[in-house]
Amino acid sequence: MTATAAETRARLAGPVAARDGGARAVLALLPLAVATLAALAAGLAGVHARGLIGTPLEPFAFGYFVERFPLAPFLVVYAAARVVLLAVIPPGPSRFLRLPPLPVALALVLAASLWPTFGGLVIRAAYFTGGMAFLQGTPLPIAYPVGALVSAGVFAAALGLAAWIARARATLGLRAALGGLTRLVALWFAALVVAAPTALGLPVGDWPTWPLTAPQSLAATALVALALLPHAAIVWRSGR
Repeated sequence: MTATAAETRARLAGPVAARDGGARAVLALLPLAVATLAALAAGLAGVHARGLIGTPLEPFAFGYFVERFPLAPFLVVYAAARVVLLAVIPPGPSRFLRLPPLPVALALVLAASLWPTFGGLVIRAAYFTGGMAFLQGTPLPIAYPVGALVSAGVFAAALGLAAWIARARATLGLRAALGGLTRLVALWFAALVVAAPTALGLPVGDWPTWPLTAPQSLAATALVALALLPHAAIVWRSGR
C-alpha cells in the first residue's frame, strides 16, 4: 500500500516537476535572450542616436550617460522582461492578481533607470559615488568598482521591489536575504561588464552616436550575454 501510494505520488509529481523546470528555464533564459537579441538586432539594424530623432526614444538616445555606458540600455531591457515574466509565470488563478500591479512594477524599474533622462538614479548614483571617491584621492581602479557597486545596489533595489509587486508576494527571511545578496553581486558583475567598453576600450565603436559594424555588434552582444549570465543562472537555480 505504501509503495503504491508512493508510486502514485511520483506519477502525479512528474508532470508538475517538468512544468516547474520549464517555468524556471523560461524565467531565467527568456529575459537573457531578449536582452541579448535586442543588442544584436540594434547593432545589425544600424540603430543609432541620430536615427532615433523624432521618435519616442529620442530623449533617451542622447546624453552623457548613454554615450558613456552604451550597453546599459540592454540591462533595462532585461529587467523589464524579467518583471513581465514574474507576473505571468507561473500560470493559474493567481495570475489575475498579479497582472493589475504589473504596470506599477514596470514603471518602477523604468523610472529608476530612465528618469529624468537616461541613466536615472541608477547611473547617477554610481557616477556621483565613484566620482567623489576619485576626487578625494581614491585610485581609479578602486573608485570605478565602488561606483559600479552603488549602481548595482540601486538597480537591485528597484528590480527587487518591482519583482515583489509583479509576483504580488514578498519573500522575507535569512534565505531571501542571502539570495538577494547573491543577486546584488551578480548585478555588480553586470555593471562592471557594461562599463568595460569605456573603461578598457573594448571594441563597441562609438555607439550609439554612430552605428555598429557587424564585428562590433557581435562584441556588444557577447558582452551583454556575459554581463547577465550570472544573474540568469541564479534565477534558474532559485526559480524566481
